Amino acid sequence: MARGRSQINMSNILNDLGVDVEDLNWTDLAACSGMPAEFFFDTYEVDQTLAKNIDEMCLVCPVAKQCLAAGVEGDEYGVWGGAYLTLGDVDKTRNSHKTPEVWKRWKSKHGQR
Repeated sequence: MARGRSQINMSNILNDLGVDVEDLNWTDLAACSGMPAEFFFDTYEVDQTLAKNIDEMCLVCPVAKQCLAAGVEGDEYGVWGGAYLTLGDVDKTRNSHKTPEVWKRWKSKHGQR
Protein backbone atom coordinates (compact mmCIF):
# COMPACT_ATOMS: atom_id res chain seq x y z
CA MET A 1 0.00 0.00 0.00
CA ALA A 2 2.84 2.39 0.74
CA ARG A 3 4.23 1.82 -2.73
CA GLY A 4 1.01 2.92 -4.40
CA ARG A 5 0.90 5.89 -2.12
CA SER A 6 4.46 6.88 -3.21
CA GLN A 7 3.49 6.61 -6.86
CA ILE A 8 0.48 8.83 -6.29
CA ASN A 9 2.63 11.37 -4.46
CA MET A 10 5.18 11.38 -7.31
CA SER A 11 2.38 11.92 -9.80
CA ASN A 12 1.10 14.79 -7.69
CA ILE A 13 4.56 16.33 -7.53
CA LEU A 14 4.99 16.08 -11.29
CA ASN A 15 1.52 17.52 -11.87
CA ASP A 16 2.23 20.39 -9.45
CA LEU A 17 5.41 21.13 -11.39
CA GLY A 18 3.52 21.07 -14.67
CA VAL A 19 5.52 18.07 -15.91
CA ASP A 20 3.79 15.63 -18.23
CA VAL A 21 5.09 12.12 -17.52
CA GLU A 22 4.77 11.34 -21.23
CA ASP A 23 7.35 14.06 -21.96
CA LEU A 24 9.97 12.58 -19.60
CA ASN A 25 12.98 10.74 -20.97
CA TRP A 26 15.35 8.68 -18.84
CA THR A 27 18.04 11.28 -19.53
CA ASP A 28 15.93 13.89 -17.72
CA LEU A 29 16.36 11.88 -14.51
CA ALA A 30 20.10 11.19 -14.85
CA ALA A 31 22.33 12.32 -12.00
CA CYS A 32 24.74 13.76 -14.58
CA SER A 33 22.14 15.87 -16.34
CA GLY A 34 23.67 19.26 -17.11
CA MET A 35 27.26 18.24 -16.42
CA PRO A 36 29.97 18.95 -19.02
CA ALA A 37 30.15 16.12 -21.57
CA GLU A 38 33.97 16.08 -21.50
CA PHE A 39 33.80 14.70 -17.94
CA PHE A 40 32.58 11.43 -19.48
CA PHE A 41 35.11 11.22 -22.28
CA ASP A 42 38.69 12.53 -22.39
CA THR A 43 38.74 14.14 -18.93
CA TYR A 44 37.51 10.91 -17.31
CA GLU A 45 40.48 9.03 -18.69
CA VAL A 46 43.16 11.42 -17.42
CA ASP A 47 41.79 12.60 -14.07
CA GLN A 48 41.47 9.72 -11.59
CA THR A 49 39.81 11.89 -8.96
CA LEU A 50 37.14 12.95 -11.44
CA ALA A 51 36.77 9.35 -12.65
CA LYS A 52 36.18 8.10 -9.11
CA ASN A 53 33.62 10.85 -8.47
CA ILE A 54 31.83 10.05 -11.74
CA ASP A 55 31.84 6.36 -10.78
CA GLU A 56 30.22 7.14 -7.42
CA MET A 57 27.63 9.39 -9.03
CA CYS A 58 26.72 6.67 -11.52
CA LEU A 59 26.43 4.10 -8.74
CA VAL A 60 23.63 6.11 -7.14
CA CYS A 61 22.01 7.32 -10.36
CA PRO A 62 18.37 6.19 -10.70
CA VAL A 63 18.69 5.57 -14.44
CA ALA A 64 22.14 3.93 -14.66
CA LYS A 65 20.68 0.73 -16.14
CA GLN A 66 18.95 2.64 -18.93
CA CYS A 67 22.12 4.65 -19.53
CA LEU A 68 24.29 1.54 -19.84
CA ALA A 69 21.75 -0.10 -22.15
CA ALA A 70 21.73 2.98 -24.39
CA GLY A 71 25.53 3.01 -24.55
CA VAL A 72 25.75 -0.68 -25.39
CA GLU A 73 22.93 -0.59 -27.95
CA GLY A 74 24.37 2.52 -29.59
CA ASP A 75 27.94 1.17 -29.76
CA GLU A 76 28.97 4.30 -27.86
CA TYR A 77 32.25 5.61 -26.47
CA GLY A 78 32.62 7.23 -23.06
CA VAL A 79 31.03 6.65 -19.66
CA TRP A 80 27.58 5.07 -19.85
CA GLY A 81 25.94 3.69 -16.71
CA GLY A 82 29.16 3.98 -14.75
CA ALA A 83 31.54 2.19 -17.10
CA TYR A 84 33.71 3.56 -19.88
CA LEU A 85 32.62 1.93 -23.13
CA THR A 86 34.44 1.56 -26.43
CA LEU A 87 32.08 0.71 -29.27
CA GLY A 88 29.50 -0.33 -26.68
CA ASP A 89 31.77 -2.74 -24.80
CA VAL A 90 33.24 -2.19 -21.34
CA ASP A 91 36.81 -1.01 -21.87
CA LYS A 92 38.99 -2.66 -19.19
CA THR A 93 41.90 -0.26 -19.77
CA ARG A 94 39.83 2.90 -19.38
CA ASN A 95 38.18 1.50 -16.27
CA SER A 96 41.44 0.29 -14.69
CA HIS A 97 41.12 2.74 -11.78
CA LYS A 98 38.04 0.89 -10.50
CA THR A 99 38.59 -1.25 -7.43
CA PRO A 100 37.11 -4.75 -7.09
CA GLU A 101 34.58 -3.24 -4.64
CA VAL A 102 33.45 -0.66 -7.22
CA TRP A 103 33.09 -3.39 -9.86
CA LYS A 104 31.08 -5.47 -7.40
CA ARG A 105 28.72 -2.55 -6.73
CA TRP A 106 28.52 -1.77 -10.47
CA LYS A 107 27.65 -5.37 -11.33
CA SER A 108 25.05 -5.48 -8.58
CA LYS A 109 23.44 -2.26 -9.83
CA HIS A 110 23.26 -3.63 -13.36
CA GLY A 111 22.11 -7.11 -12.36
CA GLN A 112 25.32 -8.80 -13.46
CA ARG A 113 27.46 -11.37 -11.71
